[in-house]
Amino acid sequence: MNYIDIHCHLDSKEFDSDRGEILARMKEGGVGAITIGADFQSSKRAVEIAEANENVWACIGVHPEYSSVFPSPEHGEGGVGFLEELVKSPKVVGIGECGLDYFRINSDENKKVQKLLFESQIQFAIKRDKPLMLHCREAYEDTLDILKTYKKEAGEKLRGNVHFFAGNTDVAREILDLGFTMSFTGVITFTRDYNEVIKYIPIESIMSETDAPFVSPAPYRGKRNEPIYVIEVVQKMAEIRGENMDILNKTIINNAKRVFGI
Repeated sequence: MNYIDIHCHLDSKEFDSDRGEILARMKEGGVGAITIGADFQSSKRAVEIAEANENVWACIGVHPEYSSVFPSPEHGEGGVGFLEELVKSPKVVGIGECGLDYFRINSDENKKVQKLLFESQIQFAIKRDKPLMLHCREAYEDTLDILKTYKKEAGEKLRGNVHFFAGNTDVAREILDLGFTMSFTGVITFTRDYNEVIKYIPIESIMSETDAPFVSPAPYRGKRNEPIYVIEVVQKMAEIRGENMDILNKTIINNAKRVFGI
């Protein structure tokens, strides 16, 4: 691998017309990727794509956005037992994206459901010794409280990455204390809002992602994003941190291998 995009959505309908071409460009450019599930169907498609491509891996899980249609406990394991078959694939390297999102839905009742959904996936990940791919939006306090509780019980088995990190250095410090990494998207190429925290995070705890097909980096703003554009993210992180791009990039690849076992 020349680069790694640790969070994208290759199953997305935005790629239906030319997914093969995108995957070919990734292979030609030496770009590895972890494609992320957001519910059962997209998780299933993520696994299928990963199994068909040597340089692609998958995370499986339920995004908090789908908490309003969260399956009942009768589905087993807090409602996520339907992931049991998918996790058997050797290309599944994590559980998620899962977490809390108070930006989209923030009623008290829904927050309770989101927490139940999140905790059921934490338990699923711990039981199967898989890292988490976390989604957290305007919910860092509750997310950290939940993670700290499970950390006491699970120790090093509770691990993973906080994708599209948007917190400050105080939040980053607590995430680092839990042994998690943080990843950044192309947003950093057109705003300085993330510069301070990007400088703060140790090189061994930082990751690169695109969240494709969303949030294209500056040279491609207004166009559909794709994993090969992760190069722009790494380049900008190196610029912000004042580090050699090659050294940072190699470290990011090693970080991904360590956390996700790829």
